[in-house]
Formats: sequence, structure tokens, C-alpha cells
Amino acid sequence: MNHHFTTTTHAQVVDTEPRSITVVENQENVELHCRIGRPAQLCLIRMPGLNDQIALSPTEKSPVAGYHYHGEGLDKGSCGVRIDRVTADNAGLMNCTLFVDGRGLTGSIEIVVAFPPQQPVIEVVQGNLANVEVNSQLMFRCTAERGNPAANLSWFLDQEQIYEGVQFPEAPEEYYDERSNKHMFTATSTLKRAVRAEDNGKRLTCQAQHLAYPEGVSRTDLILDVNFQPQALPDQVVYGLQLGRTATASMVIKANPSPHVMWNIDGTDYHQGTEQGRYAVPIPEALGNNRYNVSLTIAGLTLEDLSKTYVLRASNNFGVEEYRLTLRSQDEVFSESSSFGTGEIVGLVLAVVIVLLAIALIVGARATGRWCFRGASLNTDINPDSEAQIAPHPHDDEIDERLQTQDPAAHYVHEGDERHAAAATNGKHENGKQAAKQQPVAAPIVPPPAAAKQENGKPADSKTNTSV
Repeated sequence: MNHHFTTTTHAQVVDTEPRSITVVENQENVELHCRIGRPAQLCLIRMPGLNDQIALSPTEKSPVAGYHYHGEGLDKGSCGVRIDRVTADNAGLMNCTLFVDGRGLTGSIEIVVAFPPQQPVIEVVQGNLANVEVNSQLMFRCTAERGNPAANLSWFLDQEQIYEGVQFPEAPEEYYDERSNKHMFTATSTLKRAVRAEDNGKRLTCQAQHLAYPEGVSRTDLILDVNFQPQALPDQVVYGLQLGRTATASMVIKANPSPHVMWNIDGTDYHQGTEQGRYAVPIPEALGNNRYNVSLTIAGLTLEDLSKTYVLRASNNFGVEEYRLTLRSQDEVFSESSSFGTGEIVGLVLAVVIVLLAIALIVGARATGRWCFRGASLNTDINPDSEAQIAPHPHDDEIDERLQTQDPAAHYVHEGDERHAAAATNGKHENGKQAAKQQPVAAPIVPPPAAAKQENGKPADSKTNTSV
């Protein structure tokens, strides 16, 4: 890649603040340029790493290999140099001097030769990475040494950049290497973090960014191994086991490192990796992500086994946790599920529907006058202007007519009583309603039970013949 940088000088004025260019070590065909606004007769270049000035001309061969004239020609006030390959020795101040009418005018360009630092390194300066527990405090330090300029450092946790707890020194550490004649810089960054359970298994990365790295960045990472005791679980129930057959009860627990397990059944302990009587305890099976499958095998499952409570004790170097487990057979599952099943639910719903339907029919019938309700009395003090809207039951009419036909005593009137013919029919008319504005009538006198007899000698029903 070619770089074109120009420093312009003016007559009798010398630049006091040189231009600056940063190039990567071993970069090829780097071009530096100085310009003046009038024709010049001579171009002299002084390069870091060269003992003397060299005169460069577009028409003559360069006296030093690897350095060539670069520019538009001396007649245009152009003076520059093209470097075939930049080395660390080229770092420093380059001077270009143009002679105009026998007078030399000088400009300067500062050359910064960049070279990559070493790959970043992470070290733990507080805490023990081999024995990290939840909520413990750790401090990490990342360094990228021997670079120019200093690298830019950043922290990541599973590709998510971390900002909290990150600190940088005020300035990179600088030192000079006499053997290589290089000025080197070391970048440093620290990270303080309270370790969390979810950090376990994640990748902590320190990334160094530098223009001299082939890919622009270099990374170093480590995997966080956070230790914690077996995690608690609610009581467990294993369903669907078959009586008389070998049954396996299992549960999944989380722990780091792997747990050591032991089952307690009726006061007897059964350790992992052992087989005793009808019970066998396999070694916990690692499922990944700090999850372990813990199981118990029972040969010839019996009803008595279903009545027991199985206690699992899991432990590691960071704590102990107990779990309780009960067993259920297929028959028990069916019995429990059928104790209040679909049939009971449907029956309950139908019963509720029937009750609601009955209530709706009763309310509707009373509102429309389609039913009469026996046992209620009609107020006989109805005003002449009132109209009774309750129709008598047809069955009552038939009984009244039959009684009137069979027993003349039903029409017997005591002396002193006045009775209208309309009263004998209880105020019934063709449409089942009383006539409007009836004259009040005397209440009928009910004969004693002995006075009314039917043909078979049985007493007739006592009725007031009042519609209700």
C-alpha cells in the first residue's frame, strides 16, 4: 500500500510542527513528500537509520539502495522519497531540504514505525481460579507487551463486552530496547468481578486491537469454572412404574464439581456404584452444563416399595443437599386419575344445567300465567276495579262440575246468604278472566264434610273453589 504525505515549506519559513505518519514495520513502498511553491535546484533527504543526507533527483539514480526520488519534479518544487521496505530503524524524524536560489528550506515528517505487541496474556491477581465459588471476588489483569504504539484492550464474556469493573492505567508503560533500537509500549487492563453462578462455563476474553496485527486484533481467553454445591429441588414423584418388574427412579440435579450420591431407604444407606439386595445405585451420569442424572434401580417392585419415601443425599466439596422421592405405579396413576374423572365432571355440568332450566321454566310460567300454583290463597278483598290474571287449573274445573252434578248440596245456600249464579263458577268466564268491575259478592259457605257425599259413600273433597 502506498502512502502519500506532503509537507509544504514556505520561503524563509521552516515548519516547527512536523507532520506525522504511522507505518507498519516491513510495509513496502511507503512514499513521503515535501513541497515548496517555486522551482528548486536540489532535493536533500535525511532519513532515520541513514548516517548522511542523500540527494535525490528524478533524473538520476539514488545513491542508496532502497530509497528513491518521489515527486513531480524539482521544477515544481517537489521533493520526496519512496522507501522500498520500512524497518524499525526508520522510526524518527525525516527532513527534506529544498534549495531555491542557493538557499535551503527544510520541512519535517515524523515516522512512527508500528510493530505488533505480543499476544495478550490474562492472569489472576486476586482469588483462586482453580477453586472459584459463587459470589467470590476475582481480579484479572490483561497485558499486551512490546508493541508500538500501545494496543487497545477490552474484555468480553461470551462475546458480550464487559464495562463494569474494568480499569486502565493512565498511560501505557514505555521502555527502550537498545539491542533492537526500538521504543516499546505495554498496555495493561484489570477487571474486578463478583463471580455469579451463571458465569460458570462461560469464556472470559481479553482482546488487544492493534494496526500491526495481521487481522487487526489478537485474543486470549479462559473458561470460568465456578464451583457450587448441589442445587435444591422440590420433592419428586416418579409415575408409571409396573409392579413385579424392575423399576428405575431418576432425577436430574445441578452441581459443580460432580456430586457423590447416596440413597437412604428405611434407615439403610446405599452408596453410588454399589448393588445391595434388590437395590442398585449407578454412578451419576453427566449430561453437560453441570447437570447430572441420578438414579435408583429396584428389582421386582412391590406394593411395599410404593409406601416408602426415598431420600437422596448429594454432596461435593462445596456442600450437601437432600432430596425426597416417592414412587407411583401405573395402577395408582389410573386410580388417582379416575377418582374424579370425565364422567363426574359431565354429570355435575348436566345437573347444573337441569337446575337452571327448571328455574327458567318456573319463572317464565309464572310471568305468562300459564301455570297455577295450588296451596296459595287468593285475596278476596280485591277492589272492584281489580282483575285477577291467574287462570284456574282445568282439572279443578272438571272436579267442580262433577261435584256440582253429583252433589246438589254443593249449591245449598243458608238462609240470609245471598249468592249470585256467577259465584257458583268462581268468577270464571269464557277467557278465564273475571269481568271488569264486578260487584262484590259474599264469600261462599263451605258445607261441613258430612254434608257432601258421593255415590260410593266416600266423603267429597272440601273445596273453596277459589282460583289460585
